[in-house]
Amino acid sequence: MRVAIMGAGKVGGGLGAALAAVGHEVVFGVRDPESDKTRAAIASCPGARATSFGEALDGADVIAFALRWDAAAAAIQGFPSLSGRIVIDAMNRFDGDPTRSTTQDLADRLPGAKLAKAFNSIGFENLTTARARLVPAAMFVAGDDPDAKRVAMDLAAQIGFVPEDAGGLANAKPLELMVRVWLALAQTHGRRVGFAISPN
Repeated sequence: MRVAIMGAGKVGGGLGAALAAVGHEVVFGVRDPESDKTRAAIASCPGARATSFGEALDGADVIAFALRWDAAAAAIQGFPSLSGRIVIDAMNRFDGDPTRSTTQDLADRLPGAKLAKAFNSIGFENLTTARARLVPAAMFVAGDDPDAKRVAMDLAAQIGFVPEDAGGLANAKPLELMVRVWLALAQTHGRRVGFAISPN
């Protein structure tokens, strides 16, 4: 599967490296393909390449957003229609409108896209180490579109998480707030801490 990751920072680079390690083709969409940050992401992601935001979309089966929201809004301005395309939102909002999720904003700016929220509720370091955990961490996935949710959950499972259906996109904002809980827990337990589900 070809995955276009918008952004090559800590989250985008970590997600790209994790997906490449299980056999996916990764292309990073970035503002500057020659930046030190982008070069570092490519170095940790064998076979990956970087190009402009728009060019990264060509032929992608899945598009994942891992940008700061203000950068995402600027990048989207030059996008072609993504109607019918699967888009995974791995972003979190720490400022701006406290009532809206970044996924809601993507839905407004990408009409017709098949959206899911995932890969945002744990520290970026854990994206590449999930398969090595003694206790697998949960990865919460929210979405209204069944195809987008299924793909996001499959990718989460492939890189070592236990995918958990977190309901519809109305729960995207609560998932963004969960990262604040994760950050508080990381102060006590370290950044390897993760959420897990106990069935009984």
